Amino acid sequence: MKTDVWMRALVLTAVSLVQAGFCKERELSLQRFEKEEASRLVCPGCSHSATLVRRRKKLEWCASKCKRDKKFKCRAFNFEKLNRKCHLLPFDRLSPGAQIEANVNFTLYQRKDYIRECIAGTHGQYRGRRSWTKSNITCQAWSDNSVHDHTFFPDQFPKRDLRENFCRNPVAKSLGGPWCYTTDPNIRVEECGIPRCSEEVCVRCNGEDYRGRVDQTESGRECQRWDSPRPHRHSLQGRKYRDKDLKDNYCRNPDNRLRPWCFTMDPRVPWEYCNISVCDSLGDPPVNVTTSCVRGKAAADYRGTVNLTPKGVTCQRWDAQAPHNHSYHPQNHKCRDLRENYCRNPDGSDQPWCFTTDPHQRRADCTQIPRCDVEGPQKTECYQDNSEGYRGTLSTTRSGIPCGDWSDHIN
Repeated sequence: MKTDVWMRALVLTAVSLVQAGFCKERELSLQRFEKEEASRLVCPGCSHSATLVRRRKKLEWCASKCKRDKKFKCRAFNFEKLNRKCHLLPFDRLSPGAQIEANVNFTLYQRKDYIRECIAGTHGQYRGRRSWTKSNITCQAWSDNSVHDHTFFPDQFPKRDLRENFCRNPVAKSLGGPWCYTTDPNIRVEECGIPRCSEEVCVRCNGEDYRGRVDQTESGRECQRWDSPRPHRHSLQGRKYRDKDLKDNYCRNPDNRLRPWCFTMDPRVPWEYCNISVCDSLGDPPVNVTTSCVRGKAAADYRGTVNLTPKGVTCQRWDAQAPHNHSYHPQNHKCRDLRENYCRNPDGSDQPWCFTTDPHQRRADCTQIPRCDVEGPQKTECYQDNSEGYRGTLSTTRSGIPCGDWSDHIN
């Protein structure tokens, strides 16, 4: 009797582990797809345009089916929101004749492997459509051996996606990245020079404007989708922060951290930074830089020299930690020009601000800096001789302190 109970418990435990592993695999499957709202993919002219329709309650099931189906080479699926159906597709948006149609009843999911033109991961994974080498030599088709004889035929390596003459890496240890046999009789094989996703788009400053497609952290953990609460709940939803480009599970920096990051799929590790190459230089200065007024909603491009609060308290230097300790070090926010103790906006606030030298007041908004005239260009005011003839409208001192009303001081 005890043996039966023990065996039953063992079987239930095994089933639970299998189900947990399968659920985790389904969740991970959705990470490998790029999402496009209110869209569906069609291909009237495709030779293999047939779709496989499956009714599933969860998107994860659709993604898992598309990724795991061995008989049907699925590259994307249209998810019909009303009926909860997924239409599995054997083509992607880069396939000849394919086109994306606007349709509010569908959401399009495409496998990243087939639509990105960079190398993901550490094993040279590439399923794109580049068909020439780094020397600009056209690749020989994998099904052909007329120029160079070889054994890498598509039917013998079905999992390597040896379509047409696209660059591939059928043996992970071969060469340094995707390659192909060439159509030049004198050059048998050559690499294609495809960049890694971490190098395709570099990071400038702290990466607030990074829009690349790296989806793994610096430790190799897969990123969690921004539109998913699993495994880590958060408030950084793409619909709330439309200007942050929180798409799929790509590394981003929506909250002004040191560099792009993401939530991870590891329940034990909430988030990590991503390993993305840094641009060689900071590039051109922002075109909207202002020195005498504040422009825009966030006023991030103000570069003036106001260094007092509206009440006349001197601002604390950005490279100082007294009287107030902070994390806005100039070396970590190079594009924010945190020089001296000038009012700046390194965190996306509504206006420039500064830490104060008053131990009892940590920070203050520099509201005395005027707003730029959005209707037309700023007029430069000046005076001649001893300025007796000046009749301009400037009403702040060189430190940004508002001027008092003349009527209060005239007898």
